[in-house]
Amino acid sequence: MAFTLEYLDQHLAAIPSLAQWHQDEWSAITPDLSLADRIRGFEARARRGGVPTAVVALVDAKVVGLACLVAADIESHAHLTPWLASVLVAPPFRGRGIGSALAERVAAEATALSVQELFLFTFDKQALYSRLGWSHREPTVYAGRPGTVMVRGLAPRLIGRSLRR
Repeated sequence: MAFTLEYLDQHLAAIPSLAQWHQDEWSAITPDLSLADRIRGFEARARRGGVPTAVVALVDAKVVGLACLVAADIESHAHLTPWLASVLVAPPFRGRGIGSALAERVAAEATALSVQELFLFTFDKQALYSRLGWSHREPTVYAGRPGTVMVRGLAPRLIGRSLRR
């Protein structure tokens, strides 16, 4: 199955659906966020060239996934920045590499911004992110549930530089 990745700002009409998916997936963990809050959050991420930003996955011109680059994802670790956040793929499209591609694209966006370390929090996807080059930083409890803060070192961009001396 072929899919493409594009910036969320090219697909603003998808924000309400993405916010609903986010609500369905994580409302038990973030019950204080209303659907309207989630919509506003995604609208703020619908930009490019900085933090925050968001990328969507499309299959047959339909948005089926999302991943974001944000300054902080969990309050207890706001001193770490930036974060891969809100990686979400519609259930019928999971298990096809879309989530991994979205995570890689956000890492590339961070690299383009000269970010040296990128962070994420996950309750249960440690094996997936480990395969993508992430390392366990520390166990963390969020919303009363155990999870893991992970980190990925990003290679600096070498624009206009030669590796030869």
